[in-house]
Amino acid sequence: MKVSKELCEFTGAIIGDGNLWTDGSRYRVEIAGDTRLDLTYFLHLSKIAYNLFKKHPYKFRVKGNQLYFRLQSKYAFNILNKGLGIFAGRGKSRTVIIPKSIIKKGWRYSKWALRGIMDTDGTLFFSRKTYKKAIYPSIEIRTFSRNLGIQVNGLLWRNGFRSHLRGNEDRGYSIGIYGETMLRKWVREIGFSNQRHGYKYLAHKAILAESAAVAQPGRASR
Repeated sequence: MKVSKELCEFTGAIIGDGNLWTDGSRYRVEIAGDTRLDLTYFLHLSKIAYNLFKKHPYKFRVKGNQLYFRLQSKYAFNILNKGLGIFAGRGKSRTVIIPKSIIKKGWRYSKWALRGIMDTDGTLFFSRKTYKKAIYPSIEIRTFSRNLGIQVNGLLWRNGFRSHLRGNEDRGYSIGIYGETMLRKWVREIGFSNQRHGYKYLAHKAILAESAAVAQPGRASR
Protein backbone atom coordinates (compact mmCIF):
# COMPACT_ATOMS: atom_id res chain seq x y z
CA MET A 1 0.00 0.00 0.00
CA LYS A 2 1.21 3.48 -0.84
CA VAL A 3 2.26 5.55 2.17
CA SER A 4 -0.35 8.26 2.66
CA LYS A 5 -1.09 10.80 5.37
CA GLU A 6 -4.07 8.70 6.50
CA LEU A 7 -1.91 5.58 6.76
CA CYS A 8 0.69 7.54 8.73
CA GLU A 9 -1.94 8.84 11.16
CA PHE A 10 -3.51 5.42 11.63
CA THR A 11 -0.07 3.84 12.13
CA GLY A 12 0.70 6.50 14.74
CA ALA A 13 -2.47 5.56 16.62
CA ILE A 14 -1.38 1.90 16.63
CA ILE A 15 2.09 2.92 17.85
CA GLY A 16 0.58 5.03 20.62
CA ASP A 17 -2.00 2.72 22.17
CA GLY A 18 -2.73 -0.04 19.70
CA ASN A 19 -2.02 -3.71 19.30
CA LEU A 20 -1.83 -6.29 16.53
CA TRP A 21 -3.10 -9.79 17.35
CA THR A 22 -3.40 -13.08 15.49
CA ASP A 23 -3.84 -16.75 16.31
CA GLY A 24 -2.94 -17.79 12.79
CA SER A 25 -6.49 -17.80 11.46
CA ARG A 26 -7.90 -14.55 12.84
CA TYR A 27 -6.23 -11.16 12.51
CA ARG A 28 -7.07 -8.08 14.57
CA VAL A 29 -5.99 -4.48 14.81
CA GLU A 30 -6.98 -3.02 18.19
CA ILE A 31 -6.74 0.36 19.91
CA ALA A 32 -7.65 1.13 23.53
CA GLY A 33 -9.24 4.39 24.64
CA ASP A 34 -11.45 6.04 27.26
CA THR A 35 -15.23 5.69 27.07
CA ARG A 36 -15.68 9.28 28.28
CA LEU A 37 -13.15 10.95 26.02
CA ASP A 38 -12.40 8.94 22.89
CA LEU A 39 -15.70 8.01 21.23
CA THR A 40 -15.57 10.83 18.67
CA TYR A 41 -11.92 10.07 17.98
CA PHE A 42 -12.67 6.39 17.41
CA LEU A 43 -15.34 7.37 14.88
CA HIS A 44 -12.63 9.41 13.12
CA LEU A 45 -10.33 6.36 13.09
CA SER A 46 -13.19 4.22 11.76
CA LYS A 47 -13.45 6.47 8.70
CA ILE A 48 -9.71 6.28 8.14
CA ALA A 49 -9.77 2.48 8.51
CA TYR A 50 -12.52 2.15 5.91
CA ASN A 51 -10.73 4.48 3.49
CA LEU A 52 -7.52 2.47 3.86
CA PHE A 53 -8.72 -1.10 4.23
CA LYS A 54 -12.32 -1.01 2.95
CA LYS A 55 -13.61 -2.49 6.17
CA HIS A 56 -15.45 -1.10 9.19
CA PRO A 57 -14.40 -2.05 12.73
CA TYR A 58 -16.69 -3.99 15.02
CA LYS A 59 -19.05 -2.09 17.28
CA PHE A 60 -16.82 -0.46 19.90
CA ARG A 61 -16.43 -2.68 22.95
CA VAL A 62 -16.79 -1.14 26.41
CA LYS A 63 -15.19 -2.57 29.55
CA GLY A 64 -15.44 -0.29 32.56
CA ASN A 65 -13.96 3.04 31.49
CA GLN A 66 -12.10 1.40 28.61
CA LEU A 67 -13.27 1.71 25.01
CA TYR A 68 -11.88 -0.71 22.41
CA PHE A 69 -11.56 -0.23 18.65
CA ARG A 70 -11.27 -3.62 16.95
CA LEU A 71 -10.78 -4.14 13.23
CA GLN A 72 -10.75 -7.79 12.12
CA SER A 73 -8.84 -7.74 8.86
CA LYS A 74 -5.93 -9.86 7.64
CA TYR A 75 -5.28 -7.22 4.98
CA ALA A 76 -4.90 -4.43 7.54
CA PHE A 77 -2.85 -6.67 9.84
CA ASN A 78 -0.42 -7.57 7.07
CA ILE A 79 0.04 -3.98 5.95
CA LEU A 80 0.88 -2.87 9.49
CA ASN A 81 2.86 -5.95 10.47
CA LYS A 82 4.62 -7.22 7.35
CA GLY A 83 4.47 -4.03 5.31
CA LEU A 84 5.41 -1.47 7.97
CA GLY A 85 7.08 -3.69 10.56
CA ILE A 86 4.79 -3.06 13.55
CA PHE A 87 5.42 -5.91 16.01
CA ALA A 88 2.45 -8.14 16.87
CA GLY A 89 1.86 -9.17 20.47
CA ARG A 90 3.06 -8.01 23.86
CA GLY A 91 6.60 -7.13 22.79
CA LYS A 92 5.35 -4.19 20.76
CA SER A 93 5.35 -1.66 23.60
CA ARG A 94 9.13 -1.84 24.10
CA THR A 95 10.21 -2.29 20.49
CA VAL A 96 7.92 -0.13 18.38
CA ILE A 97 9.22 2.74 16.27
CA ILE A 98 7.79 4.87 13.47
CA PRO A 99 8.41 2.75 10.36
CA LYS A 100 11.34 3.69 8.16
CA SER A 101 9.06 3.88 5.11
CA ILE A 102 7.20 6.75 6.82
CA ILE A 103 10.35 8.51 7.99
CA LYS A 104 11.76 8.37 4.46
CA LYS A 105 8.75 10.32 3.18
CA GLY A 106 9.87 13.34 5.21
CA TRP A 107 8.23 15.68 7.67
CA ARG A 108 5.07 16.14 5.57
CA TYR A 109 4.21 12.51 6.33
CA SER A 110 6.00 11.68 9.58
CA LYS A 111 4.21 14.51 11.38
CA TRP A 112 0.93 12.67 10.75
CA ALA A 113 2.35 9.67 12.60
CA LEU A 114 3.23 12.01 15.47
CA ARG A 115 -0.36 13.24 15.48
CA GLY A 116 -1.64 9.67 15.78
CA ILE A 117 0.78 8.93 18.63
CA MET A 118 -0.22 12.10 20.47
CA ASP A 119 -3.94 11.47 20.00
CA THR A 120 -3.72 8.02 21.60
CA ASP A 121 -0.82 8.19 24.04
CA GLY A 122 -0.14 11.86 24.65
CA THR A 123 -1.38 14.46 27.10
CA LEU A 124 -1.94 18.20 26.91
CA PHE A 125 -2.11 19.96 30.26
CA PHE A 126 -1.68 23.38 31.79
CA SER A 127 0.03 24.42 35.03
CA ARG A 128 0.32 27.67 36.94
CA LYS A 129 4.11 28.01 37.14
CA THR A 130 4.45 31.73 37.93
CA TYR A 131 1.01 32.67 36.56
CA LYS A 132 -2.19 33.36 38.49
CA LYS A 133 -4.04 30.80 36.38
CA ALA A 134 -3.05 27.41 34.99
CA ILE A 135 -2.03 28.63 31.54
CA TYR A 136 1.49 27.25 31.05
CA PRO A 137 1.14 24.49 28.41
CA SER A 138 2.83 21.12 28.31
CA ILE A 139 2.59 18.39 25.68
CA GLU A 140 3.91 15.01 26.75
CA ILE A 141 4.10 11.65 24.99
CA ARG A 142 4.98 8.58 27.05
CA THR A 143 6.38 5.29 25.78
CA PHE A 144 8.26 2.23 27.02
CA SER A 145 10.15 2.04 23.72
CA ARG A 146 13.52 3.74 24.15
CA ASN A 147 14.09 3.79 20.41
CA LEU A 148 10.72 5.43 19.80
CA GLY A 149 11.49 8.07 22.42
CA ILE A 150 14.81 8.87 20.74
CA GLN A 151 13.19 8.83 17.31
CA VAL A 152 10.30 11.15 18.22
CA ASN A 153 12.58 13.55 20.10
CA GLY A 154 14.94 13.68 17.11
CA LEU A 155 12.11 14.29 14.65
CA LEU A 156 10.83 17.18 16.73
CA TRP A 157 14.25 18.79 17.15
CA ARG A 158 15.04 18.54 13.45
CA ASN A 159 11.82 20.38 12.69
CA GLY A 160 12.24 23.28 15.09
CA PHE A 161 10.65 21.99 18.31
CA ARG A 162 12.44 22.37 21.64
CA SER A 163 11.60 18.94 23.01
CA HIS A 164 13.01 17.05 25.98
CA LEU A 165 13.49 13.30 26.41
CA ARG A 166 13.55 11.88 29.94
CA GLY A 167 13.13 8.50 31.62
CA ASN A 168 14.56 5.02 31.79
CA GLU A 169 13.70 1.43 30.91
CA ASP A 170 11.88 0.76 34.19
CA ARG A 171 9.66 3.86 34.35
CA GLY A 172 9.34 4.47 30.65
CA TYR A 173 10.26 7.52 28.61
CA SER A 174 8.62 10.91 28.24
CA ILE A 175 9.03 13.36 25.36
CA GLY A 176 7.94 16.82 26.49
CA ILE A 177 7.29 20.11 24.71
CA TYR A 178 6.66 23.15 26.88
CA GLY A 179 5.53 26.75 26.55
CA GLU A 180 3.08 28.76 24.51
CA THR A 181 5.32 29.15 21.46
CA MET A 182 5.85 25.40 21.15
CA LEU A 183 2.16 24.64 21.70
CA ARG A 184 1.16 27.00 18.90
CA LYS A 185 3.81 25.49 16.62
CA TRP A 186 2.43 22.00 17.36
CA VAL A 187 -1.14 23.08 16.58
CA ARG A 188 -0.06 24.85 13.40
CA GLU A 189 2.18 22.11 12.01
CA ILE A 190 0.90 18.84 13.52
CA GLY A 191 -2.46 19.43 15.18
CA PHE A 192 -4.89 17.10 16.93
CA SER A 193 -7.57 14.77 15.61
CA ASN A 194 -8.67 13.76 19.10
CA GLN A 195 -11.14 16.29 20.50
CA ARG A 196 -9.95 15.63 24.05
CA HIS A 197 -6.85 17.67 23.11
CA GLY A 198 -8.58 20.04 20.71
CA TYR A 199 -11.15 21.17 23.29
CA LYS A 200 -8.43 21.78 25.86
CA TYR A 201 -6.57 23.97 23.40
CA LEU A 202 -9.69 25.98 22.54
CA ALA A 203 -10.47 26.47 26.23
CA HIS A 204 -6.88 27.61 26.76
CA LYS A 205 -7.17 30.16 23.96
CA ALA A 206 -10.38 31.49 25.51
CA ILE A 207 -8.67 31.94 28.89
CA LEU A 208 -5.78 33.81 27.26
CA ALA A 209 -8.20 36.06 25.35
CA GLU A 210 -10.17 36.78 28.52
CA SER A 211 -6.99 37.59 30.44
CA ALA A 212 -5.83 39.94 27.68
CA ALA A 213 -9.20 41.72 27.68
CA VAL A 214 -9.06 42.23 31.46
CA ALA A 215 -5.50 43.53 31.23
CA GLN A 216 -6.43 46.03 28.50
CA PRO A 217 -10.08 47.04 29.12
CA GLY A 218 -9.83 50.12 26.92
CA ARG A 219 -8.88 48.15 23.82
CA ALA A 220 -11.44 45.44 24.48
CA SER A 221 -14.28 47.98 24.53
CA ARG A 222 -13.41 49.63 21.21
